[in-house]
This record gives sequence, structure tokens and C-alpha cells, in this order.
Amino acid sequence: MVGPKSAVFTTVRARNGVVYHLENHLNRLKRHAITLGIKLPEISLPENLHGLVKIKIENNNVTFETKPFYQEIHMDAEGVSFKAPRWTRKITGTKHGDWEPYKQITNQVFEAGADVGLLIHEHCIIDGDRVMPIVLDEDGVVWISDSKLGGVESVTFEICKPEIEKSGFIISEGRLNERLVARAKEIVLLGTGMGAARLTVLDDVEIGDDSNTLQQICIMALGSGWK
Repeated sequence: MVGPKSAVFTTVRARNGVVYHLENHLNRLKRHAITLGIKLPEISLPENLHGLVKIKIENNNVTFETKPFYQEIHMDAEGVSFKAPRWTRKITGTKHGDWEPYKQITNQVFEAGADVGLLIHEHCIIDGDRVMPIVLDEDGVVWISDSKLGGVESVTFEICKPEIEKSGFIISEGRLNERLVARAKEIVLLGTGMGAARLTVLDDVEIGDDSNTLQQICIMALGSGWK
């Protein structure tokens, strides 16, 4: 069995040799490596990368796994909820070496004909299988899941956050419980593979009021590399 401290990884978006937000991804990789007790070797990217590129460090070796852009970005997405995989408090929330439970959820999402899996812990959405959910409530507050609950730190949110705040929204950490989700004006799903998707259905229940203000702010923040 592969343990979580065996590897650390991040997935970047590359188009015709240009890697977007690489510094942000490498900084997160370093933070997670420290948490996992993994020493990072020097990372030199191959030329002409194109697609979704997984940068993985395992046994002091760097590997690059490239997949095509297999999913529409900035889409209207249908989601299915799953129980969130859990490890120890220190490990949960890092991009670690025991990622098979996340892969299994993604497979089940596609088998169900959905677009994304939302991960539930203690009756709250804490993360997604490949995205970070952010919730705009009816009072104009943008909610993100409390980091203590175990969601993975999102580079895509890190990029969008300044533009969200510049647009006048207050960002608060809290519990994305059933009541907050049911009252949401808009739920946006941020991730390297999906860009800024808008959640429209979760477990066959319609979500939001059809507004897309927050989604458009995030799309603008991500820039032309995500078109």
C-alpha cells in the first residue's frame, strides 16, 4: 500500500509551452512537501508542454504526466456529493502520495454522467475532487470552507482572490453547510482543469439563482490562458 508521505504533486495548466501560474504551484508544492517531510529536488520543466501536467516528486525523482484538456472550462457543472476521504489532520489537505481515493471518486463522477464530485465532511462541503467550491450568499459574502476541515489549498482560488476582493466582495471562512448551499446565489468551482465553473445542480437539486457575477469575476482573474 502506498502511503501519503511517499510523494507530493501539483497539476499545472500549460498551453504551447507556456505554463500558467507556475510560481504559485511550485510554492504550494514546497509547502506541502515540508508538511509531508519530502525533500524537493531541482525541478526543470520539459519544453513545449501542453495540457494538464502533473508534476510529481517521489523517491527524490521528478516525473511529468501530461493529459489533454479533457473537460470544458468555465462550464455550467452538475455535481454529485461523496464522503470526503480522510487521513490524519496533518496529511489531510495536502497533495500527497495516497491519491487513489480521489481518483476513484472522479471515476464515479464520470460514470454517473456528472461533471464534478463535491466532498462532504461533518455535513459540510469541504472540497471537490478536482475543484475548490466558493459560495456567494444572498448577503453578498463569498464563503470558502474553513481550512481546518481539510480542503486542499487551491492555487486557482489564490489567483482569483484579489479580483474577488477588488470587486467589493468580503471573503469569509466557515462551514459550507446545507443551509448555506441551499440559500446560495451562486456557487463557483475553481480548479486547474475546470477554470471557473458554475455549479447548477447538486444531487439533482438546482443550485443558485442563475446569476453568474462571481463566475465572471473569476474568469477575468484567470486571464487569457484559460480560454
